[in-house]
Amino acid sequence: MHQPRRRRWPVPPSLLIGLAPLVVFAAISAWRSRPSDDYPTLGQTVDSVVRSLVVPEGIAAVALAVVVTGLGWWRIATVDRTRTPLRWSALAPALVLVVCVVRLPFIDWAALPVRYFLLLTVGVLFVGVFEELMARGTLLVGLRRRVPEFGVWALSCVLFGLLHLLNALAGAGIGPTLVQVVFAASFGSTLYVARRVTGSLLVPVLLHAFWDFGSIGYSATADPSDTGRLVGLGLIGLFSFLVLAFGIVAGGMVAWRDDRPRRLAKRWRSVPPMAAFALEARGFEPAQPAVRFTSR
Repeated sequence: MHQPRRRRWPVPPSLLIGLAPLVVFAAISAWRSRPSDDYPTLGQTVDSVVRSLVVPEGIAAVALAVVVTGLGWWRIATVDRTRTPLRWSALAPALVLVVCVVRLPFIDWAALPVRYFLLLTVGVLFVGVFEELMARGTLLVGLRRRVPEFGVWALSCVLFGLLHLLNALAGAGIGPTLVQVVFAASFGSTLYVARRVTGSLLVPVLLHAFWDFGSIGYSATADPSDTGRLVGLGLIGLFSFLVLAFGIVAGGMVAWRDDRPRRLAKRWRSVPPMAAFALEARGFEPAQPAVRFTSR
């Protein structure tokens, strides 16, 4: 008796699970956002850091951790069994680290109380844990089960960048939001490289948090009348864009090299075994497919 063929989902379940945290986070963020929100003032005060970073990002990080625990994905979401052999690509996250360190003197540490910087540290760590576990963790796991590594790299960067379009719903201007989308996608490539070079998600988490700490800390203490400091930070910003451009190149090459065995397998899939050429040269047609012998 012929059994009916089971209908398959158009999208693999593993990919749906990998995309789920990003979709849920986007939906909740869109629901909570208001056009009247003053996005540029985010993290400017102690109250803003607690209300906009520590509490919501902490809840999101814990919720995602519970999901990853339930799926049993901690190992595959946070550790790469093999690191990339392209060691020169480590220069991309290393240069980002240099930018983070160089920006620290531009923060006016006396402008705000110590508890502000302590709470900001906690808040950006929550941001790093949540966004990296989502974009460079569960999303990578879902994509890797159906997409070549080059596609995994490209899609994870693009989706991470597009996620920042939600800032426009929270009061950010369209122009600055589009710039942030491009920046986030580029930064995502460097964070991808950091995971592939070290084999761990911990480095991208810390690098992400360090970057956000410098960005928010400076904007909260910046003095518009200090022209010298503004010029210096502008030069650092230009250097940062060059660094992120290098991160895109490094991420693409790391992922492309990982797909090399797959590409070679497709290229040589239709090549017949050498025995077939020998028979053809003698004027014989092979009666049956060549048998492949394997040693036990």
